[in-house]
Amino acid sequence: MRDIFDQDKSLSLGVIRQAAGVFNLLLAAAALLAILRGLGRLFTGHFLGAVVETLGAFVVLGFLFLVVRLLTELLAAHHRLNDRLTVLGDDLRSQRGAAKD
Repeated sequence: MRDIFDQDKSLSLGVIRQAAGVFNLLLAAAALLAILRGLGRLFTGHFLGAVVETLGAFVVLGFLFLVVRLLTELLAAHHRLNDRLTVLGDDLRSQRGAAKD
């Protein structure tokens, strides 16, 4: 991924993990709201609706959490691979330059 303002500079791994952490906090807030909504339906007498709605919200939020977590790990692995390939390319260029001299 590239930086928003400078397209030549790639995003650091810390920024990517921080963005995933903020998204996880939003998912936790949504889970809390789902629990409160389920409790509200439970206290009004809608037992089956409360269970179905709360479990459905947890399934959707859990799926989103797993997808974002896996994409974050995939992006981190891609970032590390890019760093290694950059170092390898620099080493090859320096050896080629030394061989020409």
